[in-house]
Amino acid sequence: MSGVELRAGFSSEAIRLHLARLAIANSEGYGRAREDIGEYMVGEVQDNLDGQKLFDGSAMPQSQAAIDRPGKTLIAKHHLYDSYVFQLAPGGVAIGSDLVYAAIHHFGGKTGRGKKTEIKARPVLGVGTPQERAIGDILIAEIEALQ
Repeated sequence: MSGVELRAGFSSEAIRLHLARLAIANSEGYGRAREDIGEYMVGEVQDNLDGQKLFDGSAMPQSQAAIDRPGKTLIAKHHLYDSYVFQLAPGGVAIGSDLVYAAIHHFGGKTGRGKKTEIKARPVLGVGTPQERAIGDILIAEIEALQ
């Protein structure tokens, strides 16, 4: 993906331990859990765009285009919204967008002719405490289904 991507391999020790248990217990179940996580995270991104919030729940900074037209930031034609997908990766799952401009919207920065336009960071993709809990619940449910 050339735009923006979140790879999980997770930083949370608890999630890593759950993933390790799944990998040992049943590699097929682990694949299903990773697919469930990918679907959940893509849904989170789309919910964030719909609700005009960032992954941490804070309000999304409104773009000048959304102020001028009026409308929602980053969602006028649904190109970015529809571009978020997931792929199973070795030992985890990758969630992201292949749109080149996804990165500038996620991280923010200067763009345009002469880099004169400043775009505020709008990270709609990320893993915070609520996402870690939901992912942990998916993994625990998969472990329980194996027993």
